[in-house]
Amino acid sequence: MGIRHVVVWGLLLVAYAVGGAPLAAFQADGWRTSFAAGEEARAASDWSSYASHMAAAAAAMPDGHLNRPFVQYHAARAAALDGRDDEAVVWLRRAWDEDIEALMISFARFDPAFAGLEGMDAFEGVLDLAGSMSLPARQLGGAVVLLQGAGSNVVVQSGEDGLLVIDTGYGPALPALRAALGTMSGPDVDVLVITHPHEDHMGATPELGAEATVYAHPGTAAAMREPYVFMEGVELPPKPVSALPDIEVARDTSIAFNGETVRLVPTVAHTAGDLSVYFTESRVVHLGDTYLAGNPMMFPGSDDPKGFLDALEAFLDSMHPETVVVSGHDEPTDLDAVRAQIAASRACWSLVREAVGEGLTLEETAERADGLFAPQWVAFFYRLEVAQGG
Repeated sequence: MGIRHVVVWGLLLVAYAVGGAPLAAFQADGWRTSFAAGEEARAASDWSSYASHMAAAAAAMPDGHLNRPFVQYHAARAAALDGRDDEAVVWLRRAWDEDIEALMISFARFDPAFAGLEGMDAFEGVLDLAGSMSLPARQLGGAVVLLQGAGSNVVVQSGEDGLLVIDTGYGPALPALRAALGTMSGPDVDVLVITHPHEDHMGATPELGAEATVYAHPGTAAAMREPYVFMEGVELPPKPVSALPDIEVARDTSIAFNGETVRLVPTVAHTAGDLSVYFTESRVVHLGDTYLAGNPMMFPGSDDPKGFLDALEAFLDSMHPETVVVSGHDEPTDLDAVRAQIAASRACWSLVREAVGEGLTLEETAERADGLFAPQWVAFFYRLEVAQGG
């Protein structure tokens, strides 16, 4: 994936190298080890090894893991590159059926690895499954509803002013999204807010942006003007003018819509364009991928991590204590869950800061943190401390 678009995949999947020592060297065996070996094979164009390692990584991953569809996609494209077309389709179908982020398979339309499968009935049939999907709705509070299944959590506020929609999901989910919106104030969108520039959150922006006023962070606007890189060799073209934000939100901004105040708050860390949305009367906040329940701690970015954590805590403190929290994925939760991740980040960072101050190596720091914090997070904070001269 292009680094300008993705932080989470890199943080969870890639073995960081700090001071010449790769994290994979002291990670326990498991799916990450197989994934790293698969990436090495891919770089060497060893398609057979790429396929076997990615299949092993997918088999070793826990059920329901946030990153399963990404590894399954790798297994599918590796099988396709190795000439095992039927196996490639099986992996795509498995990613669809597990429904963690089923529409990730839609990248296969833009992936040269699958060029030989175009026109194959089984391949086309899997990719056409999006046409029959539906998005279940859940009431969150006030006039705010959650739509799930588009690839990311879509939040909708409806009322006399029309529809305010946060994120769109993947592009192929648009017909299902239109159908769900049609049961509210109608299928047309009046205000569209994009939480960050990842395709699973902004895929249908070209269509919806043509009818709506689009709000997004300047970092999202900049990313939309560039090709979207899913992974090396797989990219989508820049977004058309219709998708670009009409209003760029660089600071805490409030708008009045459907009788309540809606706050748009930059929470930049996951990408260069993160934006969170708080419905003050309905007591619902959409944090995008700033908060991911599957992570053991909060990723604070690397520009000003302390400032980010402090600002996010202040944002949470400004909300009603019973606010419903929506992340980009996962089930809705509460403010305490987000605060717990912030506390875990601070604790891990504190341990690493102390270890760096004592002159410990990355491996020694990971040994000290063993049983407390996962090695990939220890490595991230170690690299951060070293970069900041800690």
